Amino acid sequence: LGAMVVITLTSFMTVHNRRVLMDSTVQNNQDIAAAVSISLDNYLDELARTTETLATSHLIVESVIASNRESGLLDPFERKQRSNELNEKWMGITDSDDPFIQEYLSNSVARHLREQERVIPDLYGEILVTNKYGELIAATGRLTTFYHGDKYWWLSTFNDGKGRVFFDDRGYDLSVEDFVLGVTVPIYHKGECIGVLKSNMKIFSLFSRVVQDYAAMYRPGIVKIARTDGQVVLEPNEPPLSTVVCQEFRPQLRDEILSTHYIDHSGEEILVSVSPIKNTTELSRFGFGGEGGSEDHMRGNTDEKWVVLLKLPKEHIKKKIASQTRQFLLIGFLSIFAISMAALFLVNKATGNIIRLVQLTDEVGRGNLDRRVNINTNDEIGILAKSFNEMLTNLKQTTASKDELLKEMQKRRRAEKILKHLSTVDELTQLYNRRAFNDNMHRAITHVRHSDDPLAITLLDIDDFKRINDSFGHDVGDAVLVEFATVLRDNVREVDILSRWGGEEFIIIMPGTNAPEARKVAERLRQAVENFEFTQGISITASFGVTEFRNSDTFDSLLKRVDDAQSKAKADGKNVVAVL
Repeated sequence: LGAMVVITLTSFMTVHNRRVLMDSTVQNNQDIAAAVSISLDNYLDELARTTETLATSHLIVESVIASNRESGLLDPFERKQRSNELNEKWMGITDSDDPFIQEYLSNSVARHLREQERVIPDLYGEILVTNKYGELIAATGRLTTFYHGDKYWWLSTFNDGKGRVFFDDRGYDLSVEDFVLGVTVPIYHKGECIGVLKSNMKIFSLFSRVVQDYAAMYRPGIVKIARTDGQVVLEPNEPPLSTVVCQEFRPQLRDEILSTHYIDHSGEEILVSVSPIKNTTELSRFGFGGEGGSEDHMRGNTDEKWVVLLKLPKEHIKKKIASQTRQFLLIGFLSIFAISMAALFLVNKATGNIIRLVQLTDEVGRGNLDRRVNINTNDEIGILAKSFNEMLTNLKQTTASKDELLKEMQKRRRAEKILKHLSTVDELTQLYNRRAFNDNMHRAITHVRHSDDPLAITLLDIDDFKRINDSFGHDVGDAVLVEFATVLRDNVREVDILSRWGGEEFIIIMPGTNAPEARKVAERLRQAVENFEFTQGISITASFGVTEFRNSDTFDSLLKRVDDAQSKAKADGKNVVAVL
């Protein structure tokens, strides 16, 4: 009878565990696939925002306006003819040091773009800027062609003058000899799309870290990023774009969210989950696509989307169920043996406790793993009851992997928040960087438009900083920049928002401050800099430009005026404060 009870109970538990473990595994797979796709979507969002911020540079916008003005003087036929001639000339020159090539690789915009590349050298492949006719203005490296107005990514980004962000899944880019994702954004001026900026990002190392992190949690399963045509973009321990999803499963890659199983070509039963990377599928927000191959890239996208793919052999689940069944059988037979021994000596005393144990086994057979039996005796029945309670606790813990996964996901989200914070801080000076300044400036402008409070900004530049680098070296120059930032930080007011604008330029947002008050603050800062003894006894001065926000101002006009004010300070002999 005892053996029959154990076998029957084990059968119930096996059926129950199979259902619970399968359901929990499917749900866990869906959660992991969704978590990976969310992480990758966040990275794509961040790449788009970073590139859009770069495209707002005053230098870039002004250069594009000037290029459009020059090309706009020609009629369409003349302009097309000139573009073709320049394109042929560009492609016919093999020497990158040729003056014609260097005109576009060494101008002020190209130098500015190259400076952005140096900030994150492992991320940027190449950056280029065109006017609204597709003609090259500047690039950080030698491109295959000069004219880009007929390329799919340019047309999608310019979008008939409306502009939108486009992700170019290029595959292997011959220009940088790496697998890249092109992030192409419109350049706007007064709400009009006036040009295009493209940044080819080396995203595979970045995406590899995400896949490797989740793959470590998902063993023995495999985490992949694939195109919906079955081409595997990325998977652990394989070169990018070198493998494909098996033929039997490819049609299902286009499903929105999927968890299912199939039998692969080797006869193995596989449990698989698919989650789309939404920034590649919801095309109302971003453009996404590519071209299979051209003269500058190969293995590109052919109008496919990206999905996260999780594969887990179903044999892994069967092994878990078999292990649990053996464990339950062992505990069950040991428990029956203990009950039998106790019954020989304590049958009368133990009858009530045995009935309670039988009731417990019945409830467990119906799937209730939360019930416990409370028998506080030191005899065999008490030991049996304790064993049953421990067994049920162990069995319940085997279904708790989902909770552990969710905790890990929360930890990852917290880490992503920390990374996002770090992206707003200048690494050298620990001040806000330009991206953080842009966000703070937009918020400050929005506030004053609703409150009529005054708002001023100050742009300052270290005078003759190149002399320090040339005389003492860049290490000393960096030390001077750090000390200069400390002097500013120690002397600005609590309400002021101090940021590094770039190079040796710094910018201060002064909420609730009119131009006369801002001038006083700037003069105090100027004197603090002039009186401070920098490293190696170096003395420096700085020129300050100050302006106050006007109701007619835009973000760009305000920045242009403060830049003009700083230029006036330079022209007035440096080490002065100029107000416009």
